[in-house]
Amino acid sequence: MSASIERIEIFFLAYAFLIVSTLLALSALTVTQIDVYLAAFAIEYFIAVLATSPHNPGETRRERIIAVMLLIVFAGIVIGRVLELLG
Repeated sequence: MSASIERIEIFFLAYAFLIVSTLLALSALTVTQIDVYLAAFAIEYFIAVLATSPHNPGETRRERIIAVMLLIVFAGIVIGRVLELLG
């Protein structure tokens, strides 16, 4: 048995952390719409996949940076929409 953490384990840990933090944040904001949760979980999945990709970091560094930036923009739009609906 290997003592190091494998990529899939890092993915599951990262994704679990993102899901729990989102559940806590949205619950604190008293969000009840399921579509908000699903959109957040989808974004978190792509972020976790990008962050733990098995590719060589030098090969796909630019693609990862662009993808993360696009996902951050999408998350900002979703968060703005959620705040608009709540306010």
